[in-house]
Amino acid sequence: MHLVDVSSSYSRKIKQELENSANHFIKIYTLGNTRVVFKKNVATSEIVMSNKVRGITEEEINFVLEKLTNSSIADVTITTGNRVVDISFKN
Repeated sequence: MHLVDVSSSYSRKIKQELENSANHFIKIYTLGNTRVVFKKNVATSEIVMSNKVRGITEEEINFVLEKLTNSSIADVTITTGNRVVDISFKN
């Protein structure tokens, strides 16, 4: 697996989100067909993973946590939906 930073392709959306929210850091990555949005504010961080074709696997969740954070799956709150996973944790 390989995370690719595609934030520059979403620069307008990122700028708008930074202006209208408490977040101070936003990066967007792709992991194959899976889009990974990593947001930080002063107190918390959030990772949203989505895939239009299939569900997100636990292997993908572990990989993203390993590459982007110092947290393990036991240290975070995970909310799953239909082809979307929301991971939140305190900084």
